[in-house]
Amino acid sequence: MILMPMKRLRFLLFSLFIHQVLPAQVPVDSILEKDVQATIQFLASDSLMGRANGSAGIIKAANFIGEKFRAAGLQPLPGQAGYYIPFNLAIRNKKTPAAILEWNEKVLDPAQFIYLRQQPGHHPQLSLADFTIIELDGCITENILSDYATLNGNILLWTSKKQQDSSQFLPSSIKMPAGGIHQDFLIVCADKKPDSLLLSAMPGYYQNTGYNVVSLLPGRTKADEVVVFSAHYDHVGTVAGNAKDSIMNGANDDASGTTAVLALAEYFAMRGDNERTLLFCAFAGEEFGLVGSKDFVRQIKPEKIVANINIEMIGIPQFGKNSIFITGANESYLPGLLSNGFKKAGIKVKTEPAADKMLYMRSDNYAFAQAGIPAHTIMSSDDDDKCYHRPCDEYGRIEISHLTTVIRGIAEAAEEIIKGEVKVK
Repeated sequence: MILMPMKRLRFLLFSLFIHQVLPAQVPVDSILEKDVQATIQFLASDSLMGRANGSAGIIKAANFIGEKFRAAGLQPLPGQAGYYIPFNLAIRNKKTPAAILEWNEKVLDPAQFIYLRQQPGHHPQLSLADFTIIELDGCITENILSDYATLNGNILLWTSKKQQDSSQFLPSSIKMPAGGIHQDFLIVCADKKPDSLLLSAMPGYYQNTGYNVVSLLPGRTKADEVVVFSAHYDHVGTVAGNAKDSIMNGANDDASGTTAVLALAEYFAMRGDNERTLLFCAFAGEEFGLVGSKDFVRQIKPEKIVANINIEMIGIPQFGKNSIFITGANESYLPGLLSNGFKKAGIKVKTEPAADKMLYMRSDNYAFAQAGIPAHTIMSSDDDDKCYHRPCDEYGRIEISHLTTVIRGIAEAAEEIIKGEVKVK
């Protein structure tokens, strides 16, 4: 949660294949404590150094989340190279490239090339020997990736031919194959074949780039109606001047919510009976002022989103074991629908703490709410917790039993919404 005060791409989110497989009968208690424990233990580990935006630690966390989505069999969003969707963490010169390409010892214009990667973050310097080289007969087309989707390794596609009827080197857009890419592509338009090549990442670009990690589970019969489960996986890194412990692990804030999103993604993927499409979003940039979720909402079609169920700080039972509260109770009907489901699951729903805390406006749900989407955050603790934004917010404090029970409760509470049996206003 943030402290108080606090390429325009339209995803082809809804051109989806509808599942026709028989749903599996998967009980909610298949969400196991040991799996929940293993996930949050990694996300809150010292090795991630507090998951600060722009750090190496948050890239490790992003890769972990993406691999969890991959293992569950979830899809990346149509139009995306993979699960990792980059955005600007801060205002920077838009002309700053992600990489510099030296081609035959001459620096190419950034308009002459694009490097498409599966993974987030800074990449090592690459030379010609790192690529399988393919010379194209014609110009680069928007469907170029589909023709080479079965190749492995780093692929260099190059041509000397500019776009037909244009002085442009590359098409205005390059379409991603269904399911994203499974190798890295360097696509180049240059006059001469490469005798030497050096591709170098720009550190300043990556220090100011965050990655939302997003996966999709298509709906069976109502694929155009989308329910979003979300949490933020960034935290605040390290703090100076504390000799005993300088790492702000962010176990409760918000490794707990991210753990919930991953557990729910695996659970609903195993079930395969969701009538509405489900999105599972792990946002970065929340601690910078909801930057990641705001960027994401700008790129989607809000009218397709039925609800956003955001999850924050559910690892500590501040208001009683197996108790939660939902922010913004009067902002839409979603809290009431979820509350009914929670009660059936044996979860106590408490009243949100004092309004002057502004909790509804301080987590990623608010980016969706500002777009007119019913969007609320489920919490079991707030910033009065003694370890909020302190080094003591560590894995050892987390009550795994409570966390697991709340995650199961969220799965049950969202049941009618996922099945498309109720309208959310």
